[in-house]
Amino acid sequence: FNAHFAVRPPRNMPLLTGVVGGMSEWLFAFPDRLSVTISAADAFIESAPEDIGERIWREVATIAGLDPAKLPPTRIVKEKRATFAATPAQDALRPQAVTRWSNLWLAGDWTQTGLPATIEGAIRSGERAAELAARR
Repeated sequence: FNAHFAVRPPRNMPLLTGVVGGMSEWLFAFPDRLSVTISAADAFIESAPEDIGERIWREVATIAGLDPAKLPPTRIVKEKRATFAATPAQDALRPQAVTRWSNLWLAGDWTQTGLPATIEGAIRSGERAAELAARR
């Protein structure tokens, strides 16, 4: 799901922050808000939006150097089907980067990356396609 907090981020805040070991995974700094993405959030999907917002805000505020006690206007967007369950059968359908054309390579989280269809998978895929193109 996603959480959006109507607060101006600090000026020195990176546009994208990866969060390790927290509830949040990715923190995006927009001019008018801070937004969080959390994948495979089954443990939280039935929680009340207010509870989720407060919990995420404490983490986000700490990362951003803001006051965790001052919860800004918040919007929680839950999407139960946002993260699919990758099965071996589904994974076998994902194409490789190499195609039958010598000047076309595939990239994206939907290709064979060795990872689930995630941002990390998309990055790995893009790097692989760029490597193949550079070798040509």
